[in-house]
Amino acid sequence: MKFPAQLSQITTLKKGMKITIAVSDKNVRQVMKDIYNFMDMPLNVNLDIDAQIQQERLSRISPDQRNKIYAIFRDIASYTGETPDNTKEQMKLFFTQQTQHEDFSLSNCKKELANEFIEWLIKFCFEHGVELSEHPKEYIDDIERYLVFCLQNKICAVCGKPSETHHWDAIGMGRDRKKYDDSDHRKIALCRKHHSEAETIGRDTFAEKHIVTGVIYND
Repeated sequence: MKFPAQLSQITTLKKGMKITIAVSDKNVRQVMKDIYNFMDMPLNVNLDIDAQIQQERLSRISPDQRNKIYAIFRDIASYTGETPDNTKEQMKLFFTQQTQHEDFSLSNCKKELANEFIEWLIKFCFEHGVELSEHPKEYIDDIERYLVFCLQNKICAVCGKPSETHHWDAIGMGRDRKKYDDSDHRKIALCRKHHSEAETIGRDTFAEKHIVTGVIYND
């Protein structure tokens, strides 16, 4: 007997393990018809992963991404006085209007779209003075992607305030910065305060303290 199902729950017992599976509505009748023939009988069970379905599932928004998006909704709602639900609908509408994306669901949208929406929300918060409950880099999983995001939007990689692009790799004394090709030099977006701190305590100490570094970026 073979039928599609999903693992619903796994419980560790004193002796052995209990596995609960969920069967979809369209398969229930056939499964019930067959399984009663094997009640109280020892069975050998094979668990096979449906690679196509698994790949599709992994390409969808993750619970962590969804939690981050709703956390930002709550921050925006707290700032504007709107309800989180109204904020959700407004932000999705603004996003689709500005990016030309079609309407989407936060229950099953693509992972890439979720990442783009998170970055758009962070940029919205910076532009409108919305204070985030978490540091901006906590919302973007890829630290290099976050550092490029800061450079693109002129946001300090440490505090989120307006910034300028600073060279992480020194160009050297006596070189004309306007003519020198710095395309292979790492850069970082820092406000004046944190740029001054980096120069005072040294690049390596600064990187260890704030968990940021320079990246290759050319606008």
